[in-house]
Amino acid sequence: MEVKPYTSDLLFEIGVEEMPSAPLNAAHLQLEELAEKAFEQARIGYADMTVYSTPRRLALLIKGVEERSADMVQEYKGPSKNIAYADDGTPTKALEGFARGKGVELADCELRELDGVEYIYAVKQVKGQKVQEVLPGILEGLITGLDWPKKQRWGRGDESFIRPVRWILAMLGADVIALKFGQVESGDHTYGHRFLSPKAIPIAAMREYKNVLRGNKVIVDQDKRKELILAEVERLSQDYGSAQIPEKMLAEVVNLVEYPNGLLCSFDEDFLRVPREILEYAMNSHQRYFAIERADGTLDNHFVVISNGDPAFDKQISAGHESVIRARLADAAFFYDEDLKAGLDGWKTKLDSLLFQKKLGTLADKTARIERLVDYLSSVLDVPKEDAANGLRAAALAKADLTSHTVVEFTELQGVMGSYYALAQGESQEVADAIAGHYLPRFSGDDLPGSLPAQLVSIADKTDTIVGIIAAGFAPKGTSDPYGLRRCAIGVLRIVMDVLPLDISKLIDASIATMPAELMANLDSGELKTSVEAYFKSRTESMLRERGASSEVVSAVLAVAAALPADAALRAKALQDFLDTGDAWINLSTAYVRAKNLSDREVGVAVDASLLGVDEQAFYDALTASEPRMHEYLAQATLVSYQDYLNTLASMRAAVDSFFEKVMIMDEDPALRKNRLALLNVFIALIEPFADFRRLPKQKDQK
Repeated sequence: MEVKPYTSDLLFEIGVEEMPSAPLNAAHLQLEELAEKAFEQARIGYADMTVYSTPRRLALLIKGVEERSADMVQEYKGPSKNIAYADDGTPTKALEGFARGKGVELADCELRELDGVEYIYAVKQVKGQKVQEVLPGILEGLITGLDWPKKQRWGRGDESFIRPVRWILAMLGADVIALKFGQVESGDHTYGHRFLSPKAIPIAAMREYKNVLRGNKVIVDQDKRKELILAEVERLSQDYGSAQIPEKMLAEVVNLVEYPNGLLCSFDEDFLRVPREILEYAMNSHQRYFAIERADGTLDNHFVVISNGDPAFDKQISAGHESVIRARLADAAFFYDEDLKAGLDGWKTKLDSLLFQKKLGTLADKTARIERLVDYLSSVLDVPKEDAANGLRAAALAKADLTSHTVVEFTELQGVMGSYYALAQGESQEVADAIAGHYLPRFSGDDLPGSLPAQLVSIADKTDTIVGIIAAGFAPKGTSDPYGLRRCAIGVLRIVMDVLPLDISKLIDASIATMPAELMANLDSGELKTSVEAYFKSRTESMLRERGASSEVVSAVLAVAAALPADAALRAKALQDFLDTGDAWINLSTAYVRAKNLSDREVGVAVDASLLGVDEQAFYDALTASEPRMHEYLAQATLVSYQDYLNTLASMRAAVDSFFEKVMIMDEDPALRKNRLALLNVFIALIEPFADFRRLPKQKDQK
């Protein structure tokens, strides 16, 4: 049956040679954003917009496109009246030039008063255009406006795109929108699957677009392709176990096929003796195969491939994939066997041949520094002897697998392979786990190291990298962070905040003490420490804000607790809750700021009770009654104790307000003035150890 087109439906498709997955994902989002912005700027309304993408096409479908762009009134402010008109009231050259430049007649100019001065305003009525006149420019802009990480040119033209553009489908209703990109002119046809339906396919209406392509073996809807892929993977794996489906790999596979066809393949069971991480890495990262896990938690020798080929040749395609994975796993098994012969201690001896950084020496030098830092951490944290010993042994072996054949081939398995080799040479499970875990957390939201030895090595390794790279003169600048210092700092801070409370300042001192003498000979250690502290502080600020604290609260807390991130996190949480649940802090903050401005440290905190008036006495009584408890709350340093501290501070609000409202602090009588300043010093001494209240907002809702 013939499908009649809706005249207001816009169908636009850019046909391209196969595009890489990650740039395609970005382009999909960009196309929608660019289209929305372009139609808004062109003043063209529409009912609905959808973007589809496959490896060979980007498609834009818009329903209910208005027939004309909207009319618009443009107003331009011009010269003042005394410049626009001569004394006799005739228009000046300035007015004539202004009108000519704006494309209006003098009759379209009018006088308006602004701040007591009359100015000329040009009023221009801009009529809307037929949408057919506007769309070619918009669609060409969508093609050229896509931002690709890399582009290429082809043929004889200067046009560039992620891959060569082979066709353009552009239709409004049944009419082709004429446009050109390079040597490709728009038309009313698309193309089906490269192998299964390679012919040109005419499209009569946007409503038939998806179905026509499906009939020609293209699932243009990326969400539908994802559903089909998941269904195929689950169907084929169910007899052998459960499919392992990494989200990142799944997204990539969606962009590799236009018509998903699942194939069940297998490899020799002998390869299962190789650690499953190697097998999964080879299948996932190298080949985009879906591994299958058996019910007992072990890996199965079957896997699922999502093919974009002709199902008539499934046997040949499966055989090809099995041949490829057989070769990869044979190499991996050989590397693994060779690595086991040398052992982790054997690979450690080769760290001298791997440069970590020119000014910081080899990986052997870095390993020695990590060991010293682990020893320091074990001491300051009073770590049990067994954990300390396991931490030191793990530190000595942590980087050894970087020289092994397997890690050279499968770089993402660093640490993981080290743990296998450690167990193979008789190391304890704790040491092996610490070797694998010391790289954690590797990214935001990643797991923390699961054991104390692993946490010690992780902190030591990351701190050494941060201090060393900054000392070497390569601190991150802008968005550039080639050594991953931001990731290292966040990793250290997450462990310190959530597991092992540490003084970052002292940790930095300990790390600086391990730096190469040749490097430090030309550096001021004090300046280096200041730079590293500032770097950790900036990361701490970001993390505390991510945990819900306002920038003012973070600033107030870090003014006194920057060296203790775990403590700063508790203070920030307590203070933010305090600010969010009442307004006592406004008066207290104001009082603290005033007290700081008037205070004189030389006066001390000795108060003569015989000189106190009624309001002074009430203030003094509130301070002396609260002081012991508040010091105790600060000493306990828990979230609850900090909440109790702030609540106790709030309970003094009435006495504080009365004192500052009714008492002349800077009295002419020297004795009274000194006694009142001493009262202020007592008040300041209660608040100052917790946070700098001067940095808090002056009103609510300033997060």
